[in-house]
Amino acid sequence: MTSLFLYPGMALSPSEGPSGAPAGPAPGSLNVRHCVTRCIEALIDHGTDVYGPERSPLLMAVIDVGARRSPEKPDLCDSLVRLEERLHRRAERGSNLWYDQATLRVMRRLSELTGNPRYANAADAYIDYFWKRCKKEADPSKTYLTGMPAWGSHVYWNCYEDRPDGDLDGAGPHEILVYQPEWERMYAVNPEAVRRAIDGIWKWHVVDKETGMHNRHDDARRGLDFAFSGGTFIHAFAFMFHATGEKHYLDKAKTVANWHWRNRNKETGLVADSPASTDRYDGQHCFTTVAGPHAASLLRSFEITGEAFFRDVAVAYIKAYDRHGWDEKAETYFAMLRLDGTPIPERPKGEGYDAWAPYGHVDVWPTCIFAYEFPLIAAQAAIYAYELSEDGEGRRDADLLRIAQRWGRAIEKQLPPQTGRRWKRELEDAMPAARETGGTYAENYGRAISFLVHLYRATQDEKRLRLARDLAREAIEKLFENDLFKGHPAKPYYEATNGVGLLLWALLELDAPDEPLRGAF
Repeated sequence: MTSLFLYPGMALSPSEGPSGAPAGPAPGSLNVRHCVTRCIEALIDHGTDVYGPERSPLLMAVIDVGARRSPEKPDLCDSLVRLEERLHRRAERGSNLWYDQATLRVMRRLSELTGNPRYANAADAYIDYFWKRCKKEADPSKTYLTGMPAWGSHVYWNCYEDRPDGDLDGAGPHEILVYQPEWERMYAVNPEAVRRAIDGIWKWHVVDKETGMHNRHDDARRGLDFAFSGGTFIHAFAFMFHATGEKHYLDKAKTVANWHWRNRNKETGLVADSPASTDRYDGQHCFTTVAGPHAASLLRSFEITGEAFFRDVAVAYIKAYDRHGWDEKAETYFAMLRLDGTPIPERPKGEGYDAWAPYGHVDVWPTCIFAYEFPLIAAQAAIYAYELSEDGEGRRDADLLRIAQRWGRAIEKQLPPQTGRRWKRELEDAMPAARETGGTYAENYGRAISFLVHLYRATQDEKRLRLARDLAREAIEKLFENDLFKGHPAKPYYEATNGVGLLLWALLELDAPDEPLRGAF
């Protein structure tokens, strides 16, 4: 199959100028490292907090790419659709370190590549300020005022007013999920604050210390034990074991991991996204949340601890989802499976909370930031598991590579990137320009590019690398403007919640496709 969206006369080049500085793009070419570097420099020069009484090195979450300023009241655009009617997730007028984790990784990588410490220093200054300043109040008499960091999907730091903001006017839940944080670097900058936050996860999020039942919110009560928040907790405890050698953190990680593992269907190997929610559809079905972000967190936990339990559980979930979710005729996966392995066919959206149930086949280019659909992360997790499956004698698990190649087929079948079918009408009604621009979110471009680079590295199939380059070319054509990457082709804003950091990291992976860099998680 030939490349689907080549631009005539354009090529990608990893070339550099004198002294390791990124060269400007040559005529007829696009230099991915140049674009990444220009974006990071624009963020450092124009994207930090200069808005409230106290200026800081925090990166703003929403930036107008034309004015290169963070607007006090940005246009709504797609926000209510993308953010599932929860506008506080956008972090307007503020900063949210949770969504900038990949950006921190990019900044450090650029300093390593160029020898210029400016980028890493800016990242460390951001981290240092955040951990010293940006947290919720601590008031044991009030729900959610736990002193946890002001980041995640409910609260953020308002840079115009220098205070926590978001859900409940900044007094809402601490909720971290899906993305893999740069715990190691944050710990190096402020080990005491990171330890307090991770200890707070055990105190406030892990409801039953024996079974590992957890709650996405920090209220120490039984609640929704989502797979993608549970995976984040596992990774946090695994990191603290890695950093300190204190075995109780490893025990905590295994206890939380065992919550989903022990609640799986023993015949199919499938587990509900939220096992404690037996009266809801997410307590009765398995989604790509399990084979995607949850499995990826388990794999990262294995990578930093060496404990095979985490890898083996992740591999079991990935293989179970493949066994029951793959549709050979359609060359794609189903998005929702009963625990007995029965796929749920396409049907109209439900009412209320049921609207988020992902019926039918996966939507490869998802619109919503969370919901229950993560096909691109499931693809990334499959190739990640293959990379970590070496048996000590150079052999890797061929079944995992086959699963990753199936995900490659599913993605390739849906090229070029587009507005996903599940929320197409709502997105285009909210942001009509999307009908003309086409394309998808920065996060989707980034995850797909990263996956294809890793699949190329596993197979040496040049077609995978060509497709990754084509995706990068399209992302740059549609998103790169005035030295910043927009979050979506149809909007005028850089937005952290649109996953620009993940795209930047994936472009650096593409810049060195044979180097075993971590994926864009």
